Amino acid sequence: MRCAVEGIMYPIDAKAVLSSALYPVSGHYSSNSYIEIPHKAWSICKDELDLRLLPLKGNDYPYVFVLAPLHKGPVTFDGPCPVYAPEDGELSGSDWSITLRCPDEIRSMVRFSDDICSEESSLEILGPYLSLMFPQAKTCYLLSSGESPDIHEIVKILRKDFPSSLILLSNNSDANCAKLWKEALDR
Repeated sequence: MRCAVEGIMYPIDAKAVLSSALYPVSGHYSSNSYIEIPHKAWSICKDELDLRLLPLKGNDYPYVFVLAPLHKGPVTFDGPCPVYAPEDGELSGSDWSITLRCPDEIRSMVRFSDDICSEESSLEILGPYLSLMFPQAKTCYLLSSGESPDIHEIVKILRKDFPSSLILLSNNSDANCAKLWKEALDR
């Protein structure tokens, strides 16, 4: 998946900016919870991202699941709104990279499209954090633009089959743009 917003949504030297902010902290993460993070440009929300993510440094997660809204439109499809993910591979900026991997347990419920997923900036904003803080973790980036019957089932599978993984909900709290993901997570 190409990184399309470097320099606009987050700085080109993102890893260097974050390196100075990282310090040894340990956080606790409950597998039945998720962390809601802002769905905004880095320049607007970096302090909020620091507040929510830096305490997790030192934790080891096999997977990081980023659940986010899809604003690209119009997206046409037959039937209910699908959940999208980028193709497995690498996502990188000039000084960071993360491994993208959708687990087998949910692959049948997801459509893969680098083109559609690259239009959203929520993962690129998190990429430098994930690369520095959890370099061994695989990242699964899931986007949905509407009422997908698979959202609730996907969240159930994530909680059941990946209890030691980190779930991040990218949501603009003012607009509640990830409302359906949030409803599934709050069940």
